[in-house]
Amino acid sequence: MRHSCMLVATSIVTLLLAGCDPDTSGGGYLNPATDVDLALETFRLRDTEGLEPVLQYTTFRDLYRGMEPATEGSDGGSAMAIRNHLDDFLGTEPDSGGSDYISLRNPLDLINEVIRSGQVDNFNEGRRLMRDSIERDEAASFNTPANDALIRFTETRSEDNSSQADSTWIYVMLDWTYNPAMKKVFRASQFVARQPAEDDESPAEVASAAWSGRFSSKTFGTTGFNQPEFSATSYTGRTLGNVELLQEFIGTQRDTLTLTNASGIVINGEEPDCVKVIINYGETLARVFTSKDEPAMLEEGGARTRNPQYCGNQRSGDETFIYTTIIIEDRQ
Repeated sequence: MRHSCMLVATSIVTLLLAGCDPDTSGGGYLNPATDVDLALETFRLRDTEGLEPVLQYTTFRDLYRGMEPATEGSDGGSAMAIRNHLDDFLGTEPDSGGSDYISLRNPLDLINEVIRSGQVDNFNEGRRLMRDSIERDEAASFNTPANDALIRFTETRSEDNSSQADSTWIYVMLDWTYNPAMKKVFRASQFVARQPAEDDESPAEVASAAWSGRFSSKTFGTTGFNQPEFSATSYTGRTLGNVELLQEFIGTQRDTLTLTNASGIVINGEEPDCVKVIINYGETLARVFTSKDEPAMLEEGGARTRNPQYCGNQRSGDETFIYTTIIIEDRQ
């Protein structure tokens, strides 16, 4: 089980990175990426009565709800502990029960929503470029670094009392690439936070973040939401460690969350610095692995080997908790 999980994670990352191969950026298309400077009243996303729902498209929605145990207490409180930890990265406002959220504020969900809603003409050009390249079956790429283009979102009426640094979000990379050999579209975005002021006593937790996804050329559209086949999301925190989420939306419906260099999480009476959660939605099953002060790799006789005690390397049978979850309809 350990090896199959690692292979799945490795294969997802490999597939996502494959779309960014420079050899796929040929063809007769010009890269249309330009500077984008978008002012928004608030960076916070929430569902509004009378308007199309927004939260259903946010990255962690399935996992956040899907950790909920079908039988209360069977998770040993791990689901709530992990949600509380994620709240600082995602800027979530939990509902009254704590098993879902009613709003959130983070750079990756925001740019995904801006793309989905078609608010930026240049982003729409990027999607049209992908559709045109699919129809001609020719490689093409929309890439902001290649054109020295920068994406900046500015919050004009923050409802979160955000610092000046956290009211301007800079995205150093947005890329769409069509790979005709694979018949797939790849998208990637990268955010880097502005340096907080020296007297800022509570800077935003997220220092940097990245998202990448793979899409089927058969269903990729120029408007609305494009469902990825796979996606990878990562956050680097200032004080609470790192978050990585790998999601599989075809074949096995599965999410794998890994928290590394973590602090402040209490699970099973202990405070691990590494937590891995695997949710298999088809089986409505969650596996929670934890470790403390265990390196990912060991030195043995001059060779480096995987440490089986490290949570990311643990296998079936090593779980701190394994329990049945509630049903998430869209991921069955």
